[in-house]
Amino acid sequence: MKTTYRIPAPYAQQFLKLADSFVCKSPARPERFMEKMKRNRGAVAGFTQKGLDENGLERKNPVIVALGDSVTAGHFETLLPKDPEALRTHFAQMLRGEDVLGEITDAWESYIEKFRLALIDKYEQTSVSVLNAGIAGDVLPMMCKRADRDVVRHDPDLILINGSLNWDDETMGDASAYKALLKGLVQKLKAETAADIILLTPNGDLPNDLLEPIGIPAKEVTTPARCEAIREVAREEQVCLADVRAVWDQAKEAGIPWEALLSNGVNHPSVEGHEVYARVLMKLFED
Repeated sequence: MKTTYRIPAPYAQQFLKLADSFVCKSPARPERFMEKMKRNRGAVAGFTQKGLDENGLERKNPVIVALGDSVTAGHFETLLPKDPEALRTHFAQMLRGEDVLGEITDAWESYIEKFRLALIDKYEQTSVSVLNAGIAGDVLPMMCKRADRDVVRHDPDLILINGSLNWDDETMGDASAYKALLKGLVQKLKAETAADIILLTPNGDLPNDLLEPIGIPAKEVTTPARCEAIREVAREEQVCLADVRAVWDQAKEAGIPWEALLSNGVNHPSVEGHEVYARVLMKLFED
């Protein structure tokens, strides 16, 4: 199902301009991945004179793995009804695993796809594959558990990690607990792959009031503390940082209401918000 939500025009233009003018302060750049993108031609060794790889195979095209939640997976508007009785029935069906939809999924408009296309525009001589390991509703502890299956086994050249929006302080701990998990994941991926790693701070989010009509209250947003933890891990581990949240904070300071930027009114960016993600990522690839 295609997303139809768009940010009102004045806000959209201003938001994208903020992304274009954003100054990247990442502690590292994806140097190895950039070099592979520059040199790879997707051709046999006889044509490139680069020889076979260490296993005697033709050299593979660059591979990106994106580990994340619903934003990475490409989820947009909610399909939950607002009427309390209808919502209660719909939500119960979802929890039972029945074939009802909770929100629109439009992977074509995800930042992962926009980022891939931007890379193809910049590095015109090579192909690049992206494995989208975003799972809606997922949290960092489960991402750590599936890192071997969804990341390491694919021998990636670049890894994106964007998994901070669904964290629950009451059941998982505060930002220090989040930081410890994220740091452990980064260290594992550094030890078990040769990939460059990009940590992403998330888009802006608001209290989730979608289920309030059936008595499930919205919780206080604690994402800013995790954003700072992500920045700290990037500095301490000397990996790349795509500080998307900084652009959202600039938008708020400029008077752009976050409600207008979120397709579900809670934590799913619009198409333009995904474009902001891609543009902030591409800042890491500027010469």
